[in-house]
Amino acid sequence: MSTVYYTLSNTVFRNFLFYAVASTLKMMLMSLLTARQRFRKNAFVNPEDIDTRKIKNLVPTTSDPDVERVRRNHLNDIENIIPFVLIGFCYIVCNPDPHMALWHFRLFFFFTP
Repeated sequence: MSTVYYTLSNTVFRNFLFYAVASTLKMMLMSLLTARQRFRKNAFVNPEDIDTRKIKNLVPTTSDPDVERVRRNHLNDIENIIPFVLIGFCYIVCNPDPHMALWHFRLFFFFTP
């Protein structure tokens, strides 16, 4: 008889699901923070994003340090969270110890910038 790993009765899968969803929500929130920072600083990358009726003489820029900091954080999330979710599904099939798996998920969530 085969074992089904991807059910909510599996403690490892349930913990993984919680931290995967929390990490994904954080990644999505970072995109909103990036947009907010761009509007706050009027630092747009594309000329189409600039409303020339309101602001004259504004040119596209990629050199605002505050916008770049948030953008790099968002890029870091994309580079780390997507592999975490994909590798996490494979890790569950290995049938790890539930406490050890929980600590792996926690360490990733709390110590990934």
